[in-house]
Amino acid sequence: MDSKIEVKVMPLNTKEIRIGIKGDKLLMDKFPPEVKKGILDKQTGVSQSNKNKVRDIKSEVERAIHKTSSGKIGYPSAGFKAGMVEATSFVGDKMFSKKLVKGAVKILNSVDGLIPIKFKKQDILEHNVGCNTKFTPVFYDWEAELVVSYDAQNIAPMDIINLINYAGFYSGIGSWSPRCKSSGEYGMYQAQIKEK
Repeated sequence: MDSKIEVKVMPLNTKEIRIGIKGDKLLMDKFPPEVKKGILDKQTGVSQSNKNKVRDIKSEVERAIHKTSSGKIGYPSAGFKAGMVEATSFVGDKMFSKKLVKGAVKILNSVDGLIPIKFKKQDILEHNVGCNTKFTPVFYDWEAELVVSYDAQNIAPMDIINLINYAGFYSGIGSWSPRCKSSGEYGMYQAQIKEK
């Protein structure tokens, strides 16, 4: 007589948390598809160098900004998620891994892949990259909201908040953030904890 083994599969216990984040200054530098195409065309001989072409600074700045299809300014949700994954080195015990956060944490509220941001002031930063002068959009006193779905069997709400805080401090988002080679202080952020 064959014995039967009953296997019980525990259902996933997913929950959501809504967390506001706030930063001082965010430097955006989106790499537009037309710029990529222009570089490839030059490298493959499709087009010739256009060094004498007059630059349109306003257009350069606009193209560097991440925008939804409806024109709202945002930042790729993948950037926030990547920061949370990298922050696992600082949160929880040895079982709290990059693999766990990659699978157990989802950001739900992106619009066209972007998390909308609000800001008090937008300006242009003029700086040098090698021998070239670059004009990059910078946003001051910015904030956003992350709606995060997580596996409550393995991660607690405080873990999510800690991940976000460590991600904002050690990685940040955008150009000249701590994660970049230049290791700047742009794009840093922290969770906003509301007082009860």
